[in-house]
Amino acid sequence: KAVDVDVRITDTLATTEMKVTVENHGSSTTQAQLVLPVPAGATIRTFGIDGIGEEPTAQLLPREEATRRYHEIVRSMVDPGLLEFVGSALIQSSVFPVNPGESRTMTIVYEQSLDAHKGRVEYVLPRSASLASSAVQWSIDIEVESSGAMGPVFSPSHPIVTKPVTDRLMRVGVPMLSEPGPFRMYAMLGSGQEATALLYPDADDPDSGYFMFVADAPTIDKTQQQIKREITIVIDRSGSMGGEKIIQARESAKQIVQGMAMGEFVRVIDYAGDVRSFSDQPVELTPDSIKQVVAYIENIQARGGTNLHGALVEALRSDATPDTLPMVLFLTDGLATVGVTGESAIRKDAQASNASGKRVFTFGVGYDVNAPLLDGIAMDTKAESTFVLPNEDVEIKVGQVFDKLDGPVMIDPAFGAHASDSSQAGPTLFEVEPRELGDLFSGSRVVVLGRYSELPDGGSNFWVGPNRLFCGTGMTPEQMESMNKPRLEAAVDASDATIKHAFVARLWAQQRINALINEIRLASADGTPPNKELVDEIVRLSLEHGIMSEYTAFLADESMDLARASSFTGTVQVVDGMIDSNRDRSGAAGVSQAENRKNQDSSMAMKVVQEQADQDGDGYAYTGGQVQSTGNITSNTYYDSSMRQVRVQTVQRGLQGTLYRKNGQWVDAQLGESAAEEPQQTIEFDTESYWALVDDLTKQDRQWVLSNRGEIYLMNRGQRVLVKNPQ
Repeated sequence: KAVDVDVRITDTLATTEMKVTVENHGSSTTQAQLVLPVPAGATIRTFGIDGIGEEPTAQLLPREEATRRYHEIVRSMVDPGLLEFVGSALIQSSVFPVNPGESRTMTIVYEQSLDAHKGRVEYVLPRSASLASSAVQWSIDIEVESSGAMGPVFSPSHPIVTKPVTDRLMRVGVPMLSEPGPFRMYAMLGSGQEATALLYPDADDPDSGYFMFVADAPTIDKTQQQIKREITIVIDRSGSMGGEKIIQARESAKQIVQGMAMGEFVRVIDYAGDVRSFSDQPVELTPDSIKQVVAYIENIQARGGTNLHGALVEALRSDATPDTLPMVLFLTDGLATVGVTGESAIRKDAQASNASGKRVFTFGVGYDVNAPLLDGIAMDTKAESTFVLPNEDVEIKVGQVFDKLDGPVMIDPAFGAHASDSSQAGPTLFEVEPRELGDLFSGSRVVVLGRYSELPDGGSNFWVGPNRLFCGTGMTPEQMESMNKPRLEAAVDASDATIKHAFVARLWAQQRINALINEIRLASADGTPPNKELVDEIVRLSLEHGIMSEYTAFLADESMDLARASSFTGTVQVVDGMIDSNRDRSGAAGVSQAENRKNQDSSMAMKVVQEQADQDGDGYAYTGGQVQSTGNITSNTYYDSSMRQVRVQTVQRGLQGTLYRKNGQWVDAQLGESAAEEPQQTIEFDTESYWALVDDLTKQDRQWVLSNRGEIYLMNRGQRVLVKNPQ
């Protein structure tokens, strides 16, 4: 019925308290028993069951004994579901009664020592990857305490909400545990490091693989801030902005002005068919100038057409104030109707006008906006786009973005790597995503995914540092040196690569697919057809990693066999779908594509989004907390052309590998076009060959594939194997 988990992590010691509630919906008393997979090395501290007379007992079975018990349960229940946990330890309780219509809650507390690797600890809570397991209600609360400075805390498996209590104590909530799969969290504790890197070896070439680099920018307050901001606020006052929208836009603009520091610079531009502004140049903020700017904002009224091009060029044409980070917050609720209106022409003129390198954060209000245009403008300037959907509040959405832009600490950051030994060549990095990094602000996070080869024997350092030097007014030489040196570094070597980090390859593939789709989408403004090579790569990565989007979801249809999906047919359908979708530059269909790109952006996966965390019904309301946006990393979901959320239920993803539901079978993605061929071996449930296969897959961390009912068609060590599990 429900599982409530409280976790306390103190340096390398983790204490987990689980309350497991079961309910008897039948008409007679039933006998229940708790069988709980736990990490190897765990020890039981306490166990109890409410509402029963005799003292319950629980025993911990170590890995080998637990494996035998898993086998016994699978045989006796004729149910392969527990096979995914083979290889872990097991807590087993005594049998206890549950009367009709009643529920029982078991409370178990276990402890484990977490391995620390270069200051990074990993906490894993075993949970089923089965799509059918999501009916159980889960909640997790975590406290993480470090004896030293705390670095990044992140989860590659589920969204988390973080709330720092002190500089060494953090609360973590997990608001979306309805998604299947084990919960996995990493924390940099006591090391003073602000960055870490995880490596996953390529199965075909152990000298190469995939990496994920995660770093947190230092948190500074306004008294420490060295880089001032110049913010130009551009407000659409066309007739369609009338009513509540223009009121919210004015309030958000006032919120920005009043939230900036004295000595920073601001300019306000408003546009309809014409373009107006408070001043020709940004003005320095003083108590008097703030009053004047706010008074101007309060008098902005909505009427007229939409000269989007004119307002954008006006915001970009002027030189930036020296020694500032220039940013534009550009808001519109409609299509360009006055002046230059073509999407390609507007982007081209914006690039030509932006000699100062201003960052343009775009806001599209409602559905009647050109979503690819707003995405493209933001991408061209290393900024972000935001879409305010109908019934959402403009002021809240703008405020959330503005909060992230507080305290710039690194302008034009670049990602790179070098050998720890300066006499050696550094590693080769390729297919790195994102291709360009945005500026880093106080407390923000940067996540980089990519592929590597030729790691030097003496180790390497992956780093993020400034791409151009910054000279702030009044900075001492020491401050300038600190500001301009690579400051976020993680040491790695070849031995760090492990199959436990298999999720890194999927996160990279998801980001790669997203970037390729976006490249095609933005290039299609003038009707350019999708590039076939890019589409081929999208299809290949989607099938291999089980990542479905609005363009590739048909690959998961049960009627589309895997061999046909892997062939030219799949590419043709994706091309046709993209041509149709890319005609929709505005409306719900256009905005849905923009929202899908953001939700499926795995470089955002472990990033911190500073907003109020208030997930109704999940028990997490950490006001002022920080939410990690994971998009669809834990599930295959996307918005269709009517902004309805679609969930793909015919793809199952484990730590290692992907299964597709095809014509009544679960089919291994590794089979590819060979899925159309006859199996080379057929294995029946509960035979000697069956248990030998379980052992072999466990060594590969792939035993989860056998936990499904019915037929499973696998590729194992180059052999096509058909497994006949009970239905």
